[in-house]
Amino acid sequence: MFKNLLTAFLVPLSILLPIGLFLSKYRYADKAARTLFYYLIMAGSINLTAIILSNYSVRNLFLLHIFTILEIVFFMLYFSFVFQDRKIKKVLRIAMIGLPILFVLNFVFLQSINEFNTYTRPLESISITVVSLLFLYKSGFVEDWLKQPTSWINIGVLIYFPTATLIFILSNYFVFVSSNRALNSIIWDIHSILVLGMYLAFAKGFTLIKKDNNG
Repeated sequence: MFKNLLTAFLVPLSILLPIGLFLSKYRYADKAARTLFYYLIMAGSINLTAIILSNYSVRNLFLLHIFTILEIVFFMLYFSFVFQDRKIKKVLRIAMIGLPILFVLNFVFLQSINEFNTYTRPLESISITVVSLLFLYKSGFVEDWLKQPTSWINIGVLIYFPTATLIFILSNYFVFVSSNRALNSIIWDIHSILVLGMYLAFAKGFTLIKKDNNG
């Protein structure tokens, strides 16, 4: 019963925490923070749509393909705002266009839009993880590091995406080979906990937004 509460209610509803906290900061949040806010709105909307379709026994895996495209765009855009290096900004903006094109080609030529996108999800997660680690390296651990909104947002990214990358890489096995339903259930429960951790870190980051953060 707890597992059902976790995956069906607690994790999907937990996205409301960072969204709600951000609303009081919206007026003086910078472009990066607003980008992440819009990402959360998008993620919540697609998740709600997927739940509704599932309740009506309608296929909803096509939404995962759409979500993957939008997620990589939002995160590349977010990091393009927080990085100061112009060369990195340029690479991120190229990735923001190039990766979605690859993802579209995937469901047009390789994997049906009604299948789990086991090729593009790992690529997306690896890309976001690499960029997040680069930002961590570039930002350094200054004295007030944990007082910066971007630090907590980056913590959230690193809570979720590195481990999710492994899950997505192995998803071909979980989906098509393994008949161990208990193992599959445990793996996706872990995934849900990682999502929850990411949202909580984002919420903490939003609480640290101040008027002088506006760029």
